[in-house]
Amino acid sequence: MEVITITPSVKRPLMAKPKAKKVAKPMLKPKVKVTKVTKIPKPVTATKGSIRSQYKYTGKGAECKTAQMTALIETVNDAKKSDIDQNNFTAQDLVALAVKEGNLTTRQDPLRIFRFYQKRLVDEGYFVKVKA
Repeated sequence: MEVITITPSVKRPLMAKPKAKKVAKPMLKPKVKVTKVTKIPKPVTATKGSIRSQYKYTGKGAECKTAQMTALIETVNDAKKSDIDQNNFTAQDLVALAVKEGNLTTRQDPLRIFRFYQKRLVDEGYFVKVKA
């Protein structure tokens, strides 16, 4: 029986020992100059916001395909003078009346529906923003 022995022709280099990790030095806090404020700026008066903006109904009939937008337009169109003034109403007034009459039914906040269609209602000429 023959015995085969294998001897490496090239010696492998010894494994290098892992170097010790350097510990990062803590960063120094930058020096901040403290300045004294002599005047405090006056608060700016806030606007009424988009939901309190006044709108006017132009009298254009509902020609859109979305049921919620049609409900908002029909609510203003069919509203009595005592319920809502077609020449001067807010989004809150319109949405409250639409929900009360049952024209607008949704699981979301009804005011959110108006906010979604607000730009389209103005751009397509159903409502006009009244400047107060």
